Amino acid sequence: MAKEVVLVDISYISRFAWNEQMAKRLREMRGKMSRDALAVKAGCSRAFIHNLEWGNAANRPESIDKKDALAICQALEIPIWQLYPALALDVDNLQKICSSLLTNVNIM
Repeated sequence: MAKEVVLVDISYISRFAWNEQMAKRLREMRGKMSRDALAVKAGCSRAFIHNLEWGNAANRPESIDKKDALAICQALEIPIWQLYPALALDVDNLQKICSSLLTNVNIM
């Protein structure tokens, strides 16, 4: 039986967290496409792509703007949830999260 997937409405998101795991995922998804080609297609600089992929703590951003994330995904021809799998939630996990939130609400 296939699992149901719930997608988070992206309009609620303004920035995306960025860390070494995201850097690795971007490198893998970029594959053989050069940083220069990705930068041109995404409308950003090669240095920005380099810092996303390899930057150290001093120059790798902690988060990126939604428009940059979407532009990179469009340039790679992938949906945003492939770069950010957390945007797609298993229905069972979503129900657990909602249940947990509801049990922690104080009703006055």
